[in-house]
Amino acid sequence: MATPLVRAVEERFPEARVAVACRRYAAAIFENGGARRRLVVYGGDGVWARAAAVRRSRPPGGFDACLVAPPSFAAAVVAVASGAGRRIGYGGEARSALLTDALPRRDYRRGHLSRAYLALLERLSGETIAEIPLPAVAPPDGWRAAASRLCGDRSYCVLAPGATYGSAKMWPRLRYAELARRLAGAEGLASFVVGGAAERAEAERLASEAGAGARSLAGTLSLGELLAVLRGAAVVAGNDSGPVHAAAALGAPTVAVFGPTSVEWTAPRGTLECLERVSVEDVYRAVVSLLKGE
Repeated sequence: MATPLVRAVEERFPEARVAVACRRYAAAIFENGGARRRLVVYGGDGVWARAAAVRRSRPPGGFDACLVAPPSFAAAVVAVASGAGRRIGYGGEARSALLTDALPRRDYRRGHLSRAYLALLERLSGETIAEIPLPAVAPPDGWRAAASRLCGDRSYCVLAPGATYGSAKMWPRLRYAELARRLAGAEGLASFVVGGAAERAEAERLASEAGAGARSLAGTLSLGELLAVLRGAAVVAGNDSGPVHAAAALGAPTVAVFGPTSVEWTAPRGTLECLERVSVEDVYRAVVSLLKGE
């Protein structure tokens, strides 16, 4: 969700060097952004470890500005450690005192999340951003070779059946299995199931139910390898999850089955239905439409 903000900052300040501070697991999302972009990767998960990493990275005199995307107290502490003359973020609780520009917290969930992030840049630049840039993630170097090594040379689809906030946002596993069987039989596609280590057992169960043309990669991939697999896919289908958002940002054809959350706030763009009303036929038709380039 933050990639449109990074892209917009770099477009509006073409002479500036831009530092992106993030956790190690997310670093691959922001790599390959060109010579002007620098990553500050946190050495640990605690707030003081993050603050120390940013403090060590700051140039003489500190940064000119820090756009604080997460609305947490910890993120505001990290902003102070940056030494930035302007620290722009969403207020609330005790963090407002740590910001030079505190936007109303209620605006954070008004509209799409990427729009909320762009409002930080609008405050800095004094300009209105009429159109939200599409999320954009550059695939890792050598992604084709990595995708071939992990998935072979046969065309394949990626299934992402997990979801961060539990089963209420998950399209049923058996429907994914049926979708994989249909894609194998009618379109000749292999299927690879992706997800985190905690989702490994469920992903392996899905792959077994989907038949011989399916295999689980859940819990086995680095983020860079996951990005390579997503980029190489003929199509990606999944729930509201990190892999689905990453696939869309990579430019891979993507079908998102969205569950009970704010569509306006976090959804990839598209027409969305309640999970119980989404049939295998619905998703299959959407997938085939993308495969045909429609």
